[in-house]
Amino acid sequence: MEKKRECFLDIAKVASMIAVITVHTGAISWYEAPFGVYPWGVLNIFDMLGRFSVPVFLMISGYLFLNPQRQVSPSDIFKKYIPRLLCAYFFWSFLYALITSGFMTSRSLSGGVGEKLLHDTLSGRYHMWYIFTIAGLYIITPALRPVALDRKAMRYFLLVSFILTYLIPTLQLIPAVAGSTAWFTGKFDLSNISGYILYYLAGYYFGTAELSPKQRKIIYTIGIASALIMFAVVSAVIISQQYPTDAYYKYSNAGMPLFGLAAFVFFKYRFEDVDPGTKIMRAIIKLSKMNLGIYLVHDFGLIVFKKIGLKPVLGTPFISLPLLVLADFGITVFIVFIISHIPLLKKWVI
Repeated sequence: MEKKRECFLDIAKVASMIAVITVHTGAISWYEAPFGVYPWGVLNIFDMLGRFSVPVFLMISGYLFLNPQRQVSPSDIFKKYIPRLLCAYFFWSFLYALITSGFMTSRSLSGGVGEKLLHDTLSGRYHMWYIFTIAGLYIITPALRPVALDRKAMRYFLLVSFILTYLIPTLQLIPAVAGSTAWFTGKFDLSNISGYILYYLAGYYFGTAELSPKQRKIIYTIGIASALIMFAVVSAVIISQQYPTDAYYKYSNAGMPLFGLAAFVFFKYRFEDVDPGTKIMRAIIKLSKMNLGIYLVHDFGLIVFKKIGLKPVLGTPFISLPLLVLADFGITVFIVFIISHIPLLKKWVI
């Protein structure tokens, strides 16, 4: 019997991709003063609402790749998944570098253009850090699979990882706490050990758990409260200091896994019985399959918006920002759709 498609994953992917574009579109003006309740505060609302996206992406990957029924051998990882990610990274990174290095205007590699082209190709655009993060998680997947099969070990890891890797570093952002605990946290840094593994394992743990309605409500409450606290702190700090900082919005902060988990659990239980045969669901599934390509390509549209002066603060951000997001999403989907009809590019770069 064929397994029913888990449509909540497709919906979560598409929603998260739109959320990523929302955050990056808002970032066009998010760092620009003056920082006040309006219009900057509106951008900050959209920015916070979109921050569930990366945690959900990582949780979806963990849910899929840690599944013992899915055969993922070290050979598959190094011969199939890693080469594809690296090809996609360098292909798109090079195209972005052609724009950012100045080569398109100078048509020459002299005057430092060649060096910048090489540097920008290797370093990639700001959003392409995710490629190496997910590649690293794929590489350690065989070592994580035995842990994923042991629910007790999973609970222990998730709790300890959250406290040591997320909670304690977040407390360091509070001046009154940072001064008295720096001696300890400065020496006891486990971020390089656990890091994004927490999201990866949490996706499998909570994706395969049967949560009661009460447990779900608790997760939702904690997740929403975390988001509201982060939003309030960021707003207060930036408006008072008149200086933009995303220190409280980093995915390594304690509130992010809680917010991301709430979103992941919501998608799972709200859309677990969706019929994959409906028209809208078939469209969502197609978009879901373009997910990596959309993520890699979407910044081209934003670069164009910046060049021609289109900003989310033109007019009211409540309207202009969503319109720019939809425009960029549409442009990106069109580009990826065209590329998906070129077999070689479809296989290696999207």
